Amino acid sequence: MTAQAEPLANPPDTSTWTCSQCPFLVGATGQAELGTVAVKGANASYGRYTGEDRSGGYVDAQAQGQARSAAGDYLSFDLQRLGLPSRDAALTAGHEGRYELTVRYDGQPDRISDTAVTPFAGSSGGLHLPSGWVPGATTTGMSALAGSLAPINLGTERRAVALDARYRPAAGWTIFGAIRHEEKVGMVANAASFLTQSVQFAQPLDTVTNTLEAGVAWAGKHTSARLSYSGSWFENSANGLRFDNPYVPLVAGSTQGQIGLPPANTLQQLAGSTQLQLPWRSTTLTVSASLGTLRQNAAFVPVSTLPGTPAPLPASLQGDVRLSHYAVSLASAPLAGLIAHASARFDGREDHTAPQTVNTVVNDTFSGGAVVTPRYGQNRSNLEGGADYALRPWLRAGVGGSFREVRYAPGQVLDHSDEVESWGRVSAVPGDGITLGLKVGNGLRKVSGLNLAALPPAENPQVRAFNTAPRDRSFATVSGSWAVSAALALAVESTLANDDYRKSTLGLQSVHERSSSASLTWTASEALSGTVDAAYQSRYALQSGAGGSPGPGWLLADRERYWNLGAGGRWTHARWLFALDYRYAPSSSNSDAVQGGPNEPFPQNTTRLESAALNVSYRCSAALQWHLRMAHESYHSSDWALDGVGPQTIPNLLALGVQSPHDSVNLLGLSIRYQIGATGIAK
Repeated sequence: MTAQAEPLANPPDTSTWTCSQCPFLVGATGQAELGTVAVKGANASYGRYTGEDRSGGYVDAQAQGQARSAAGDYLSFDLQRLGLPSRDAALTAGHEGRYELTVRYDGQPDRISDTAVTPFAGSSGGLHLPSGWVPGATTTGMSALAGSLAPINLGTERRAVALDARYRPAAGWTIFGAIRHEEKVGMVANAASFLTQSVQFAQPLDTVTNTLEAGVAWAGKHTSARLSYSGSWFENSANGLRFDNPYVPLVAGSTQGQIGLPPANTLQQLAGSTQLQLPWRSTTLTVSASLGTLRQNAAFVPVSTLPGTPAPLPASLQGDVRLSHYAVSLASAPLAGLIAHASARFDGREDHTAPQTVNTVVNDTFSGGAVVTPRYGQNRSNLEGGADYALRPWLRAGVGGSFREVRYAPGQVLDHSDEVESWGRVSAVPGDGITLGLKVGNGLRKVSGLNLAALPPAENPQVRAFNTAPRDRSFATVSGSWAVSAALALAVESTLANDDYRKSTLGLQSVHERSSSASLTWTASEALSGTVDAAYQSRYALQSGAGGSPGPGWLLADRERYWNLGAGGRWTHARWLFALDYRYAPSSSNSDAVQGGPNEPFPQNTTRLESAALNVSYRCSAALQWHLRMAHESYHSSDWALDGVGPQTIPNLLALGVQSPHDSVNLLGLSIRYQIGATGIAK
């Protein structure tokens, strides 16, 4: 017998209902917000990703809107943070089911530091010291240094413009394309050395990246396919940067240093994929493949700045790397209660660049001998799979695993590495509103012996990079949630992850991480709700080293701890809305060195973030709304490697003097939001 719904005694009148989100909107609607934000105490630390990096006033402006005709033509726009460098905008126009065109702008500042000072001046063409500079054997001997220091802001500005287009010539078919132009400019910290003497400087950054994608897609009832071409072109304003030597040269003529910068390069790729819904047990098959090339043909920078140094031959690397990718995945429910999935992936990187022999000069001081340009070819194979089965209506169990193999091209430090990982999990719903979960697993990575001839000159063969060293891994996650009532819910989770490098004599020995989190949500009604959350994370790393022969070995234990506590609430009453949020997040880092005897602790590094924000809105009418923002943020940090280190603090390091970030900011914002236009529903 089929149950039928009872008719409503008093059905609602739907004739005046409107739709502001669905494609059946007819007419125009939108809203605009305009106001001002006053900030006191802002600096680079506070405004890193927004651009609110100084005390003063900022324009608070944003707008959204859309219009649609009964025939299906539409236009929409979304403008955010117009008064800040982090502004972004999108404008979309099209015809429903036929075509769509979108123009986007994205601004992203990255304020790094406003405490740096430097005696250098210049641009990408080179960094120069003042005309009256007096070189010194140490920083304390640089008599003109104090009078030559000038403040410099470290940070970058990214500006990107993109155009996306889609055209649907027939049912199921889509032709698409996208063009993106991105510029990144600014100053970033960098460093170099003249053998035993080092210098930090602000490196000019000026790069352009252009990308293009175009292709066609088709979607049927049980099958879909996609074919596309993509390209990327990266350009740098300079391949290298020269800078004056502020020290007394250790060898005659060593009055300048230089570093190489990322060279111009291109990526071009052809990719295709298809997905099939097979008529058997909800089975889905997905296949994808791509072929691409990486090219780099920028001119080499000179091997050395010393007079008489010959130019490198040939003049450029003529880099040529071929990329390939093949993948297949299958998901199915072959039995009642059983869900299984499996995938295989191959990623190839064939280095066709011709090897070149280069005569090196170490720190522009002495000959480092001839080296052959390294090889970067490798093939990666990856197999993954897993299954979940319903043992009971309230109990599910699953297993899974993966196998990864990397084969390196001849001439590299390793020949191959193999990694196996497996896991099992259980989830249960033992009672109403209660959910429990457990996942445990382990992994093992094995690598081939080292090719000592491929190691860089003077590199210790007992020290291996963390991503190529033999490793044992274990991990576990426990989670649970409890809906105590219709208004109250609790969720907790705890994880551990251990990486042990038992076969590494020197270098990283182990990394152990622990984390726990909990959240409590209270929803008294649609008008009143609140949340409380807390989290803790710790990381313990142990590394070993050897002193100068026959000096003793040493151990360095590094422990990091992070805490995070937050609370918030929201209350609406009549025309009012109140929202309050609070966050407290301290952290600490301790490093203890043991060298042949007593414990030698380093100073503790700490950070502490505390923030509170109050948002109040009042709706004067259906169209007009006032918005008040009040916020306070306090951030303090200590770093023994930065604090108190100025340009002349260390005899053999001319430092930038960057200090640990600090800020204490008060923010007050007031804006008015106005709803524009009316909406309707297509009949």
